[in-house]
Amino acid sequence: MAELPRHLLGYLLRAGLGIGLALVLAATGAVLARMGLLVFGLTSWTSWIIMLVTGAGLGAGLGSGVAWLWLKGIGQGATAAIFVGTLAAGVAGSWLAYGYGAGVEPECCASPQMGPIAYAVIGAVTGANLAAAVAGVTGQSLYFLLRNRRHASAAS
Repeated sequence: MAELPRHLLGYLLRAGLGIGLALVLAATGAVLARMGLLVFGLTSWTSWIIMLVTGAGLGAGLGSGVAWLWLKGIGQGATAAIFVGTLAAGVAGSWLAYGYGAGVEPECCASPQMGPIAYAVIGAVTGANLAAAVAGVTGQSLYFLLRNRRHASAAS
């Protein structure tokens, strides 16, 4: 039972690190998408949205995936699945949040506080970190549950 507070603290620290890394890398991905738009002279609105959503989503997925690497008892296959899942969840969160942010109407005579780009970055960070946290905590819980079950059956 004494291990539980230590593991909860570890999960909170990983979540904080994941949010920080994901936010920095998602914003970097959005900036790189904007720079790519300007450098390559793309005029298509669709290509801009794809570059933004992909850049922010992959950046957030990379940041939160790195924070949840090296969990005890989780093999390389499961770690790779968590990492790919965070990338996919980052892109999906970015896409959903961009769609929401593009549809937000400002109230009368006021400008919006956040544009769709900010929503895309926040959605990417949220999606990637939720996926990483759920997968990481579930994997660790299964590991500890199976480990305790093996120790209990060996003693009897």
